[in-house]
Amino acid sequence: MGNSESSSQFPPPPSDHDAKKFTERGRGGERESTESSSAGKALAAVAGGALLALGAYSLASPSDHDAKKFTERGRGGERESTESSSAGKALAAVAGPGGALLALGAYSLASSSSSDSDSSDEERAVAKMEKLRLGGFPTSYGSGNSDEPSFSRMIKILSYNVWFREDVEVHERMKAIGKIIQQHSPDVIFFQEVTPYIYDIFQSSNWRKAYECSVLPEQAKNRRYFSMLLSKLPVTQFRSKRFENSTMGRELCVAAIEAGAGKKLIVATSHLESPTPGTMNSAERVAQAEEALRLLNFADNVVFGGDMNWVEAPNADGPFPLLDGWYDPWSVLKPGEDGWTYDVKSNGMLRGMRPFRTRLDRFACKLADFKPVGIRMVGTEAIPGISWYNKGKVLPVLPSDHYGLLLTICPV
Repeated sequence: MGNSESSSQFPPPPSDHDAKKFTERGRGGERESTESSSAGKALAAVAGGALLALGAYSLASPSDHDAKKFTERGRGGERESTESSSAGKALAAVAGPGGALLALGAYSLASSSSSDSDSSDEERAVAKMEKLRLGGFPTSYGSGNSDEPSFSRMIKILSYNVWFREDVEVHERMKAIGKIIQQHSPDVIFFQEVTPYIYDIFQSSNWRKAYECSVLPEQAKNRRYFSMLLSKLPVTQFRSKRFENSTMGRELCVAAIEAGAGKKLIVATSHLESPTPGTMNSAERVAQAEEALRLLNFADNVVFGGDMNWVEAPNADGPFPLLDGWYDPWSVLKPGEDGWTYDVKSNGMLRGMRPFRTRLDRFACKLADFKPVGIRMVGTEAIPGISWYNKGKVLPVLPSDHYGLLLTICPV
């Protein structure tokens, strides 16, 4: 949940003077650069390709001089750069409505101001993007699984708000979450409310060695708490975008992963704005959900999940704002079941807190090449032999104040 616990159409392209700021951790180290129109032209040349993109945000500027900041990681480094609007316009022309707008990896294309070099720049860009389209990246790198994934296999995705309360048996709780991970062996993990201390606990855990992580150790030190993605499957790139309307530092975290047979799967997590004493922050939360889905809508295969802090009551958030082609796998696979991932009644650790039972955590899917085949809550049992004191009561300890969600998808 967050602070209270411690208790489609895209906008028009930007103008020629618009610039966007972002940080990318690619395969070649850190650098700062600007992308000239040659990169945009090159991307236009691969209009028919499957451009792995997170680019709706490049078209979302309200004014000519507006700038937005992004963080992007790949397999070898990190950089900060500005992207000129000419490239954005070229991408918009390539993609068309709802298309792939800003290719993942396009930012690493070197561009030149010399007209004599435009042709070679474009050729290199086309070759790079064609490699992306064909799934040409090696499948063994980092700390992830070195075996090329088989497209016939099931993919498990775990979402878990781990509860940032370090004063409540944090080591035992993180150990219990580790056991859940070892038991179910998810291919992808979405974590929310990770503190630097919890991050360090995870880093020293045996299960962690199997996963590539979206957050570097030096990045983890600088934030009170955050969301992060982990994957056993080969990751093309990680990227994150802060929600501009968030007063809590909330963001959208995204990864493009290789699911086998050249198939790409976009996975994303977020921790949407939390209710706080005196305000539900519903308008902010709904706007964040709408923005996330709009940004992710470019892809054919997307799984978005996390702690949405969603309250479906009519006087609160209402129905989750799914776009055409998107669906809620819990509603599909378990119609009629409540699915309350935050439940003061069933979670004995929360006794004495305000009565609240709702499906804060959820997935939203848009899948052309996959289908959901299973979804369940995990972490619903108390940890044996562990207790904590709250308001004069001895209470059991569960892995978190939220239950985790485990989604299984398989190829169609």
